Amino acid sequence: MKRLFVTLAAAGLLVGLVAGPVAAAPGGVARNQITTTNYTILVLGTYIHNYQVVWNPCDETIAITGGTPVNGGYYTTETITGSLAGGVISFHSHYNGPWDPTYSWSGSFPVIGGALAGDYTGSVTLGSHVSTTWANHGAYVSAMGGGEDAAHSCIGMPIVARN
Repeated sequence: MKRLFVTLAAAGLLVGLVAGPVAAAPGGVARNQITTTNYTILVLGTYIHNYQVVWNPCDETIAITGGTPVNGGYYTTETITGSLAGGVISFHSHYNGPWDPTYSWSGSFPVIGGALAGDYTGSVTLGSHVSTTWANHGAYVSAMGGGEDAAHSCIGMPIVARN
């Protein structure tokens, strides 16, 4: 009995070592993932805004959060709406306070960073860029606690070619 157990344990270890690299090999199924990118926006060479853009491939929308740095002298959080089209992020921001809660501004910039256009000129620097790594749709739905929203999401599903 002891010899059978040792043989089965050795076989399990061997299968695990062989199957691991196969599962991680290139050429696997590409899957929809949520992507988060951080940007630093320098307006008029002086005013800094830090924006985080989250892209959802299911409906091709973006959600933007951000504000000005706490130690920037004019700290505020911002309520930001935005869209993505043709590789350009367009946004409208409204200051929440404490700095001037009546102020708002709009602009646009390339997703790879570059020149800021809109109400003001400036530059946009691309920062960190991370994507989720859901192995499949079921893992995503389970991690979200189930429900219709998660079940109807495309996150973790194979990417299909669009015509």
